[in-house]
Amino acid sequence: MGTDKISEKRNLKLYQLSRLKEGFATSFDGTKIHFQSVGQGSPPIVCCNGLSVSTFFWVYLEKHFEQFQQVVTWDYRGHGQSSLNEHTKNYSIQALVKDLEAVLEALKIKKAIFAGHSMGSQVMFEFYRRHPKRVAGMISCFGYPGHPMDSFFNLRFSPLIFRLVYFLGTQFPKQATAISRFFLANPLSFWAGGLLKVMNTGMIERKYAEQYIEHVLSRDPLLFPTLLKSSQENSADDILKKIKVPTLILGGELDQFTPAWISKKMHRLIPNSEILMIHKATHAALVEQPELVNLRIEKFLLEKKLLRKR
Repeated sequence: MGTDKISEKRNLKLYQLSRLKEGFATSFDGTKIHFQSVGQGSPPIVCCNGLSVSTFFWVYLEKHFEQFQQVVTWDYRGHGQSSLNEHTKNYSIQALVKDLEAVLEALKIKKAIFAGHSMGSQVMFEFYRRHPKRVAGMISCFGYPGHPMDSFFNLRFSPLIFRLVYFLGTQFPKQATAISRFFLANPLSFWAGGLLKVMNTGMIERKYAEQYIEHVLSRDPLLFPTLLKSSQENSADDILKKIKVPTLILGGELDQFTPAWISKKMHRLIPNSEILMIHKATHAALVEQPELVNLRIEKFLLEKKLLRKR
């Protein structure tokens, strides 16, 4: 490799590092919330994760938009590098909204575009309920406004599955973790996920599935069922018709966690919203079909004058 190319790579790396800001925000109850900010450009894109997912699902969006926009990713309490307060009453959607407020305060962000994946859309909608003037636009990625277990796999008895998961997870956390480890850490789990249409194994890199499994199994055993219970008991359905900012909805044709009809329903309810239903997309489409996802988001932001390419 020539000297010029080596120098060019070194300068690019230094440039990228100079645009990276990482730290912890202190939330209302003292919980330390980890965040990362890359790129420059306003309004920033603030990404909200799904349940039990860390920031790795946003890696393609982050790389695509950091060239011309500030992109912020952060971990929910008890997820990734964020700490977990011992009070289980704060394992809730409302606490996550307050955590998001702390991150914005730490980064001095007054107004932003919010992108939510899965449960992250619920967090995003609840933030809009509290602070509509701080929201420039919203992007729901395979997300829902609430009551996720009412539509899980489109099964009528999915609420019963939730009750069983919650009971086992809270009453027998060690045993529940062992059962989860048996199924998730199994060498065949990747292919089983494909058969169940949890992921499209022909499109997703295996490392993302492995990262997700490792992250789920390393969390506090009480966190998942308790936070899922809060998600199930809360809904932002009542504010969808009141949303007045540009909103894009991405739905997956094969999504089993947020069935396609949920995305279509949100599109009908949110005034002037836009929707893209992605062919062969599952709940993990952010890392299955990132080029399509990013280009559609870019088109949306450009048309709404929320993005200016330099």
